[in-house]
Amino acid sequence: MSYNLAELTKEEREKLNLDLAAASVAFKERYNMPVIADKIEAGQAPHLREHFRKRLTLFRKISHTLDQLPYIPRKG
Repeated sequence: MSYNLAELTKEEREKLNLDLAAASVAFKERYNMPVIADKIEAGQAPHLREHFRKRLTLFRKISHTLDQLPYIPRKG
């Protein structure tokens, strides 16, 4: 796999964006931020929704093994 994201195929870029979305949902759940996973899933391409659910489950399991750092959002 190349480090240049522009060289990835469209399918690989879609999966990369899907992983980012799943990781952000798991992050927000971990820090008790408002997020609706079903709404994020509905925004994904229909053929990738199963992959999204699998990745979200994985990221949720990983988040249980991590400590919670204080999250202070930036203002401005």
